[in-house]
Amino acid sequence: MITILPADKAFLDSIAAPTGADAMVLRDSDGTVFGHALFTVVGDAVEVLAVHTEMPVMAEGLIRSVLNTGDCRGATVGICRDESLAPLLRHLEFEPKDGVYTVSVQAFLYGDCRCG
Repeated sequence: MITILPADKAFLDSIAAPTGADAMVLRDSDGTVFGHALFTVVGDAVEVLAVHTEMPVMAEGLIRSVLNTGDCRGATVGICRDESLAPLLRHLEFEPKDGVYTVSVQAFLYGDCRCG
């Protein structure tokens, strides 16, 4: 079974996460890490800083987990500046503008299905 759970301090230290950043970690049932998504929540924005995974098909799940965590922390907008994620962000209906991709967290999580 694969799970996506918040990172603990030891994991954040092991990846040299920037100060103030959090991560969601993709693990299998034996604890093997297959990826993570770094993010911050500042004010009403949750920002996806990076997505690293050995299982590219799980990148969407990591982004969804980040947005859900942001929602739980009061974020209303999701943003991402990582151009390498552009195709996936467009698929998830993030709107590009001046190199920044944004999405309404409420619409994303509680609106129409974005399954493709």
